Amino acid sequence: MIYNQNGAMKKVPLLPLLIAFFALLSFTLAISGDINITADKMEVLEDEGIAIFTGKVYAEEKDLKLWADKLYVYYTKSEKGRELQRGVAIGKVRIEKGKWKASAGKATYFKAEEKLILEDQPKVWYENHLVEGDIVIVYFNEDRSEVLSKGGRVRAVIRR
Repeated sequence: MIYNQNGAMKKVPLLPLLIAFFALLSFTLAISGDINITADKMEVLEDEGIAIFTGKVYAEEKDLKLWADKLYVYYTKSEKGRELQRGVAIGKVRIEKGKWKASAGKATYFKAEEKLILEDQPKVWYENHLVEGDIVIVYFNEDRSEVLSKGGRVRAVIRR
């Protein structure tokens, strides 16, 4: 119930309240270069140049799509707006870009280098070929990946 200043119950149209409620459930931040991010919650630390998205995060820029539980976006400000420097995704991370698909517990994307570092049980598919290791680095500009191990072995499945 909603009350006015005199304490009397006040009628409020339901539709505008519902629209406002659902708009608050999904925040969106557009960064220069048409990067669109949606999540359940967004916190912006403008002085530090960080935007933190939590809950059902989805980010899209051209052919790059990312899903995660949490996303930290590090940016600089310019006359064009906010310029993405890097993004760090944590928790059930899934990424798709062209012929590349990946999953991991943590992913760090460096925009200028078009480089993706995957950690915490990373799996990377290029078309239908799979690689796994402790750390997988994808160089999108060069159409190549590097698989590293911290004492164990790397694994690749090459399909015909």
